[in-house]
Amino acid sequence: MRALPFLLIPAVALVAQAPANLDLAQRFNSELAGINQLLKDLKTQEALAKVQSLIPAERPAFNAATPQAIGQSLDNAQGLMSLYRLLANVTAESGQWEKAIEIQEKRAQAARAVMADLEKAQAPIATQWKNAAKDSGDYVTKNEARKKELETSVAAFKAEYDEIKASKKKLSKKEVDDFNARGTQAQQDQQELDQIMANLPTHKANLANAPKVTKVLNDNRKEVDGMIKAADEALVKAKKVVADQNDEITQFNTQQIIKKVKVVGKKNWVDAVLRAPENVTKLGTPQNQVAFLNRLLVLDPGNAGAQKALDNLLAGKEAFAKEAKSGKKAASKKK
Repeated sequence: MRALPFLLIPAVALVAQAPANLDLAQRFNSELAGINQLLKDLKTQEALAKVQSLIPAERPAFNAATPQAIGQSLDNAQGLMSLYRLLANVTAESGQWEKAIEIQEKRAQAARAVMADLEKAQAPIATQWKNAAKDSGDYVTKNEARKKELETSVAAFKAEYDEIKASKKKLSKKEVDDFNARGTQAQQDQQELDQIMANLPTHKANLANAPKVTKVLNDNRKEVDGMIKAADEALVKAKKVVADQNDEITQFNTQQIIKKVKVVGKKNWVDAVLRAPENVTKLGTPQNQVAFLNRLLVLDPGNAGAQKALDNLLAGKEAFAKEAKSGKKAASKKK
């Protein structure tokens, strides 16, 4: 649970920012199945357009008005991270691996911006509770002992009063004056005791709640640390995939040059890949094959072989389905 325990001391005033109007976590959860279905149906561009429409133009403002609002802002941030991840994945399936890297970079930047907002929002809360724990600890330490002293003195006076009342002993003027003086002090002691008894529950609750608040604040930081770590790892992975493919193409083209074959960008490599259909068919599902063919078409736009294989898959055929032969040639007419 994100919500901080009820503050038992006056709260530090927090500057409220404009609350986010979007629930991006709910948006992601409600749209994910439909987007996955579009990809499964090989409607990659439709899926890409759909997920692009889900990403807000600006990162929602972080609402730091209350501890509860901070928790809601973190939920929204998780939704944004999920949408960025989904957009990067769909973009990659469309063949635009370099663009997917840019999206992962935005995701990592957004995660770090969330951490900055969180630290700014939680700093006054952390300070408040640090001070509260110290003040309450000092109060309890001092007044628990004082409480016992006062209880003893008040009880002693009441016992003396009851004894005098029961014995009906007639006191001298000096004894009456002394007793009244002790009575006045006893009243003051009782008032001080009542004040301590009223305040102790608040301070003890502060001491009990302070570690809970600290845990919530630390858990919030861990959550955003997780967002940053996941984004960084995804970015490294996306860059490696592109780098590995570029290295493979460079090595292939180098061999082509050695063989005195004219190299045209990345076309030679794409053509070589397509000459072995298993490079595509081994990927299994039509969705995976379409994603790879999309990549080949990004590397070599307009490649006839890749486009034909893609068209076949979109038509529900095998990627490299043989063209049906035309009907028998009409028999030549006899003269």
